[in-house]
Order: sequence, then C-alpha cells, then structure tokens
Amino acid sequence: MNKRFLLSIHKWLGLIAGIFILIMGLTGSILVFDDEIEHFIQRDIIYQPDSDQPVSLDNAYASIMRKHPNWDVRFTAVPDKADRAIEAEIRRPDDRRYLYLHPVTGDIMRDLDSESTFSYWMLKLHYQLHSGFAGEVILLIAGLMFICSLITGFWFYRKAIRKVLTFKIRPRFRNLQSTSSELHRSVGVWALIFNLITAITGVVILLIIVLTHVQSDGEPPPLPDPPAVEASLDNMMETARESYPGFDPSYVRMPAQPDRQITLYGHMDTDLPIHYEFSNYVQYDPRTGMESNAFFVRNQPVTTHLLSFTYPLHFGDWGGLTIKILYCFFGLAPAILSITGFIIWRQRERKKRQLQRQRRPARDPFQPQERSNSIDETLDETVV
Repeated sequence: MNKRFLLSIHKWLGLIAGIFILIMGLTGSILVFDDEIEHFIQRDIIYQPDSDQPVSLDNAYASIMRKHPNWDVRFTAVPDKADRAIEAEIRRPDDRRYLYLHPVTGDIMRDLDSESTFSYWMLKLHYQLHSGFAGEVILLIAGLMFICSLITGFWFYRKAIRKVLTFKIRPRFRNLQSTSSELHRSVGVWALIFNLITAITGVVILLIIVLTHVQSDGEPPPLPDPPAVEASLDNMMETARESYPGFDPSYVRMPAQPDRQITLYGHMDTDLPIHYEFSNYVQYDPRTGMESNAFFVRNQPVTTHLLSFTYPLHFGDWGGLTIKILYCFFGLAPAILSITGFIIWRQRERKKRQLQRQRRPARDPFQPQERSNSIDETLDETVV
C-alpha cells in the first residue's frame, strides 16, 4: 500500500473527526466516575443514619405517585440496607428528573431537574453534543472515522509497534514537532487496544440510539399512563431472590402504560464481571404480583453475551476502582491523539511552505521554471 496515500487517509480522518474525538475522549474520562461524582455532590442526603428497619420501595413509589402521578418511574439504585437513599429517575417525553428518597419512609428528600445534574449534562455532551438526534448522528460518523483512523494508524506504525512497546525507540522531545510526533506514536501504540474497544463499543451504543430514533419516525413516545399498582414491590423483590438464587435485583422499572409489567433488573452471581449489571430481569403483574416472564443472559446465545459486554467495556463499569482509574487514564488517549495529530499537520504544512519558499530560485519572469517534486518526499520523513 502506498505510504503517502495511507498517510493522507489517516491525516484527513483525524482532522475531520478530531474535535469530536477530543470531546468524546475528555467527557469519557470524566464519565468513568459519574456515579462517584454525583454521589459526592449529593452526599448530604445519600448517606443516611443506619437503621434496623427494612428498605421500603412501596413507600417510595407511593410518595412518587402523590407528587408525580403520570410519569415513567425507574428505581435506579435500591440499597440493601436502610443506610443509603433510594434513587429514582422519572421520565416524560420532554422532561427527566432525579429523585432521592428516604429508604424507610419513602419521603422525597431531593427532586432535581436532570439538566441541573453534572453527570446527565456530561452524558448528553458525550453522546449527542447537546444537539439531539443531529448530534448523535455526527458522533456516530465521527466514531466510525476514529475506528478507520486507528486502523490506518496501526498500519502506518506497524513496524514500530514492537520497538515502542519494548522501549527500543528513543524519545525525541527536542521541539514541538518531535514532541507531538513522539506522543502521537507512543500513545497511539500503547492505547491501541483500549481505543479500539471503546471506539467499537461506543459506535454500537450510538448505532442503537440512532436506530431507535429512526424506527420511531421522530415521533415522541406517548405520555405515561401508569396503572394502579396493587401488589407489593417489596414482596416482589424478596420473591425474585428466593425464586432465582444468586439473582440480585437492583433496578426496578415501573409500568408506564396500562398493559406493561413491573420489571426487576439485576445481576446473577454466575455472570462475568463484564456482563452488564442489568442483563437479567424478572417481570411481575402490577395487580396480582404474579411472575409473568424471566430472562437470564446465561441461557442466551453468544451474540447476546457480546451485546451485554458493550456498556461495561465502554464505560469501565466492571472490575472496581483500579479498572476505572485505568479507563480514566487511557480515556485521555483519543484527546491526546487528536491534539498531537493536529499539531503534526500544522507543523507539516508550515514546513512545506518554508521549503517551497527556500526552493524558489530567482528567475527571469519570461523563463519557465521546473517544479520540484521533492518537497512532499522530504516532509514525509519528518512525520514520525
């Protein structure tokens, strides 16, 4: 493959998608700790005095229905003990709110517009640039371009990979050009696998989001019309644990329409750490409390397992604090590649103009001049 042609593809892919790669890289590194950041901000109400009384979702749901009767309700964090607040998210087509409820009485202690929360604001910037469907499409295209840029970069640097990984290439931090080139090559090589994983999983997530919008034909979902819940949520949680040993329900989606079921999502003790924590669910009838359906990822084909890996692999929600720190550190790689790639391009263009001026001889204005073809060849040697 022609080296100059490959470099041109790599350069233009990086330049066009660069600003979006920069945004996704920086926001992604922050979102690794989104739960920790949000819990720190709301720490005055999240952590409650320890109590011997049981956690009550029934009381929490009753409180929500009294204040927000026609909303799509999801309990996003259900504590095992009454020492933490119950967290809920309620949605309507044009609105979303986050609630923190007392774990025993169910009283609403804090009711926040999602736009005022740090994590949701960052998530919208990461996935749609705060531009709705158009932003999602732009970032999907940028993600695809980033994957192609990684592939062309791998091909371009393939002979240097072993030397970089074994530290046999001496860094040359003499000036801005050499420093940018060294960082671009070293970061690109060391973070190659991570970048491919996060780029591919990010594209898959964005593709699902975009296809969901397309399939809805741009029509907003119907207004929530939840049915009366006559069965006990607390009993359902206990029944699910007893019926399926090893199942830990921690996310509850209430029915938003009269024909919907109550769904308890959670993790099984047989799941791998990189399985999505809500890959399994059990459904119950909101009136009778009888089980209507159950889904466990362990019984599903390989493709379902791979899809379950997507979200944890993209955001680092697996393996604990060490993995999150590594994700935060390597998550800066796309931003570094974007910045250093832009600097390399600017320095190359500047040097090209300088060489053109230096090689332009004084001549008779009536005498034709032969054009030199050696400028690009000279510059190609300074790229890496």
